[in-house]
Amino acid sequence: MNKVNVSVTDLASYISRRGNLAGGSYGSVSGVEGTRLHQRVFSDLKKAYGDVITTEESLNYDYISETGMILSVSGRIDAMMLNTGKPPMIFEIKSFNSTKDSFEALVRPEHVTQLKLYGAMYLLTNSDVLDVRLTLRYVSITTLESFENTYEMSFETANKLWEDICSEYCIFAQTLLDYQNSLLDTVSQIRFPFDTIRPGQKEFMKKALLALNSQEAFFVEAPTGIGKTVSVLYPAIKGLVKNRYDKIFYLTAKEATRGVAESTVNQMRRSGLIIRSITLRSKEKMCPFGTECDAKFCPLAKDYYGKLKAALAESLVLDEITPEKITEIALRHGICPHEFMLDTMNYCTVVIGDYNHIFSPRVSMISKEPGNQRIAVLVDEAHNMIDRGRDMFSASFSLSLIDEMLQDFKGRDTKIETMIHQLRNYFVNIGTCFDSSSSCFKLMEEADEHKVLMTENWEAMRQPPRQLYAKLWYTISRLSPVLDRLEQGQCRRTSMKFFFEARYFLTVLEHYFDNAYITTASREGKEITITLNCLDCASKLDYIIRDRMSVIFFSATFTPYEYYRNCLVGPDCDYSSFLRLPSPFPPENLEIMIDSDISTAYKNRSLTQDELASRIAECLKDRTGNHMIFFPSFEYLQQIMPRLSNELTSKGVSDFKIISQITDMTSIEKENFLKSFSEPYKGLLIGAAVLGGHFGEGIDLVGDKLTGVVIVGVGLPKITPERQILSNYYSERFGDGFAFAYRFPGWQKVLQAVGRVIRTETDTGFALLIDSRLANPEYTMLFPDHWKI
Repeated sequence: MNKVNVSVTDLASYISRRGNLAGGSYGSVSGVEGTRLHQRVFSDLKKAYGDVITTEESLNYDYISETGMILSVSGRIDAMMLNTGKPPMIFEIKSFNSTKDSFEALVRPEHVTQLKLYGAMYLLTNSDVLDVRLTLRYVSITTLESFENTYEMSFETANKLWEDICSEYCIFAQTLLDYQNSLLDTVSQIRFPFDTIRPGQKEFMKKALLALNSQEAFFVEAPTGIGKTVSVLYPAIKGLVKNRYDKIFYLTAKEATRGVAESTVNQMRRSGLIIRSITLRSKEKMCPFGTECDAKFCPLAKDYYGKLKAALAESLVLDEITPEKITEIALRHGICPHEFMLDTMNYCTVVIGDYNHIFSPRVSMISKEPGNQRIAVLVDEAHNMIDRGRDMFSASFSLSLIDEMLQDFKGRDTKIETMIHQLRNYFVNIGTCFDSSSSCFKLMEEADEHKVLMTENWEAMRQPPRQLYAKLWYTISRLSPVLDRLEQGQCRRTSMKFFFEARYFLTVLEHYFDNAYITTASREGKEITITLNCLDCASKLDYIIRDRMSVIFFSATFTPYEYYRNCLVGPDCDYSSFLRLPSPFPPENLEIMIDSDISTAYKNRSLTQDELASRIAECLKDRTGNHMIFFPSFEYLQQIMPRLSNELTSKGVSDFKIISQITDMTSIEKENFLKSFSEPYKGLLIGAAVLGGHFGEGIDLVGDKLTGVVIVGVGLPKITPERQILSNYYSERFGDGFAFAYRFPGWQKVLQAVGRVIRTETDTGFALLIDSRLANPEYTMLFPDHWKI
């Protein structure tokens, strides 16, 4: 292989980008506004010049170096004017938020180089054209005022510029090419990194490779013991030789679980694989100062791009790139660790990170442009993606942030303060409506009173908050050009926070809000919050995935499959497939006991507390070692555990120890809780925890560290107005809203808790499930095949 692909934008940035990291206010007011601005500019150009204007023209041209390397450069011209008898004119359009007196400061070297590259490529691909005119136009997102520079380019100038830029980049590209060739050579030769292939792994890997090469959304239910991590990473890495994708994202819900992926890649390296991987970490955790990011005043943002090449030269000689190594190199060069992490990521083949890094509109690392992204995405513990996905596409705005802004921005700009006061009045009026039990959305948004749902201090409607949208839009349109003039300090910090929270709220309204959303108003204490609540993220995830990437969703709990498919990619998804693998462990190793004689339904709990405590004590009284009891809520846990202690004492059990999960545990408290299970207790150790919490999944207590669990209830989420609306929404879509909103999410928690018991082929243990509903067909049909009852 002797070919390197690079975009015009990336090539221009590498060659010409200099100076500091940019501050926050130069982006568009919201994600969709930049697109709308370009469309408006294109429309204005066509009105001014007619049909001689074309937009978004693709250009591709190859450069061949003295060593025979092919540098394939591609890009898309914003607009071009072809007028008979005159040189073609090429336009590059950039949007910004700033004031007119700062237009000159907008011109950046990389923007000019990008435009000149387009000019050079056009001339070199059109031998009958002798020269072109190049116009770099900056357009204000708020006022549509524009500023432009125009350059002339001859064929001779184009030829020299092309040679100079490409020859310089080829020095760097050669290191990329050397790495790529070493990678592909060793990928072809690498063998499975473990001595034996476990039952189910061969089928898993074979079908995973087929799915990755076919751009499928592949769902895999793989019980504990299959070896899920290597079963997705190994075929994904082997699939690189097919040239369908260049980068592999391995995504997890929690930072703590990324170590398994890191160790698996290292295991393949020990077998001869040469591959560059990076583990991502959040901006907050990467910042050495521990403060809110503000590039304008951060010393690590100064001359960032001038120092970047030298720092990259250090990071790109590493195979395994950790956050700690990134921080060490970045600080040695005096640059921002988080931004350096992202720049280094561009040259890594395996990226280990969070779901947000691909799917969140706020922090996604992939292009929003349509078309093949040439990436493979591996989503671990993907049952978590349903709730996480809803959260990603939801947004909220609160009264407390408005009050902070009024206090810290006082005296800065009278018009902006007036707008913020109008925003505050909107929220205050909501509180007044709550006090009088009248509809706030009828008053503030002219909603039909018969189409809102109201409870105490809470209200919901299906329509977007258009009045709030207008107030927020005008406020931040006025605020955005002011941000850059604010000095470092509390006022600037609050203003930046206000701006970005408002901007994301607007983005959700403009780009995502549809019939899968509700708008809610809520009050808790003095806080009033408006939330754009995403009920169903399937269409959003489908848009991100379809025809753009290959995705493998894998988990130990994908029952029923239809629930997860419908909630993640939608019922009409024609590119999804499913594989359910049997447990590799002998079924007799796990004793499943079902007690359906005791009701744990909320309305019956006070009546069955003593009976429940007695049943648990009866199960545990003659046992020793480590056990866990999972409850549906902290409240229920606190009601039962004192009764259980009394029951055990009355049954003659003297050597027992109880530790309980509490709300809002710190990381140290969680660590101490798990330390109690590091060795088998000689007497009876009982850890009480909540279903779906930190200890209900993702912990690995092997062998005698955990010998049994008791699961109280069926894990139903708490009944809330939002959950009831979710149930109604899914009833409209699929008929059984209760199952989608309550039963299936609850059952996933139960299965995860049961999965804590058997972690290896030699583990043995039991699980006692207590709830009268477990005798009903809607639950028995969900029991896994490997449960022998």
